Amino acid sequence: MDDFNPLVLLIPLIAGFIGWFTNWLAVKATLYPVEFVGIPPAFGWQGVIPKNTDEMSQSFSKLIHDKLVDMEKIFADIDHDDNEELDKVVEDVSVEIIREFSTKIAPDSWARAREKLREYINMLVRRNVRRVTVEILDRMAAEAGDFIDIDKIAHEALVEDRALLGSVLMDVAGPEFKFIERSGLWFGFLFGIIQMGVWIVYPEGWVLPVAGFLVGYVTNWLAMNLIYEPREPVQIGPFVFQGVFIKRQKEVATHFANVIADRVLTAEKLVRHISQGPNRQRLLDILEGQVEESMKVYEKDAMVAMLADKEKLADAKADLLDRVRNTDMSDSSQIKTFADQSHRIRQQMEGNLGALDAQEFGGILRPVFQKDEWKLILAGGVIGTGIGALQVVVLFGGF
Repeated sequence: MDDFNPLVLLIPLIAGFIGWFTNWLAVKATLYPVEFVGIPPAFGWQGVIPKNTDEMSQSFSKLIHDKLVDMEKIFADIDHDDNEELDKVVEDVSVEIIREFSTKIAPDSWARAREKLREYINMLVRRNVRRVTVEILDRMAAEAGDFIDIDKIAHEALVEDRALLGSVLMDVAGPEFKFIERSGLWFGFLFGIIQMGVWIVYPEGWVLPVAGFLVGYVTNWLAMNLIYEPREPVQIGPFVFQGVFIKRQKEVATHFANVIADRVLTAEKLVRHISQGPNRQRLLDILEGQVEESMKVYEKDAMVAMLADKEKLADAKADLLDRVRNTDMSDSSQIKTFADQSHRIRQQMEGNLGALDAQEFGGILRPVFQKDEWKLILAGGVIGTGIGALQVVVLFGGF
């Protein structure tokens, strides 16, 4: 013991640092950089998630479509009788129609009309607008599966912004990423105690680099796997073990639903999806049909005939159809009301995600680390080797 070097006591602390640093680096390398940095294709790095965004977003969007969100059910549950947004749309559209009637279609007749006739027209318009709006929403709800391609919306949103998927995962699995970092410290320290004992008994120059490799490699491997393994609870004596992500299923379900509803399946993205591309013509057919049905009500009404003849109503219908065909659908108040279902999406997703079995639930996060996982683990080993070699030189005088 006379030759005992007190610097040996630093070995567990350095091993803890190796475990923490390599795990911290693995987390950062999973998320960053968003764009490739280096000399492509061989020399450089791009975050695992940004690099594989296309493939990962397909997995995520498929999970959302297959397991978490049923758009037809969401829209089938809408109650039109107690809907403040619908009431506002009806009021806004009704006011616009009455304004058009009183200033363009029959301004002179409207000015001379008695108050009771005006009140009747107001009531007729509001009743007709509500009926037509509800029919439009019901028709779109019945065809929601055709109108809304969840796979496509989610995939496009995640690919459009390569940092978004990483951000979503950080929001949802932040505690798990922190677990990776912190567990490296404790696992590394425990391995370091064993490493210190080996060094005291057998102080050969290769021991610390090899031990450093094992610490960096094994702590990375352990941390990444303990997130989602074991999937089912395993009892060993008085202790119950389960993947830290799996144990948080109810909490994660709530957070995941909030993030996806607020950042991926937003009303703006749904509106854009519904009102553009192939959906535009499908939507246009519905709106044109409802314009035709709506105008029939006015054409047949005797009180309306007292203010405007059939020719004026025909001109008004032609003008309205022309405006519908040339309008920016994304500005339509009816479509915005239809698409603004984030609270329903959130509620349905939270319930379905919380009901997934452990295998399916673990599959949400597992693909994130499977891609290029071996590189991150191996990098931990290489860094650990370098720090181990540095210990031999700095603390113990070289090999």
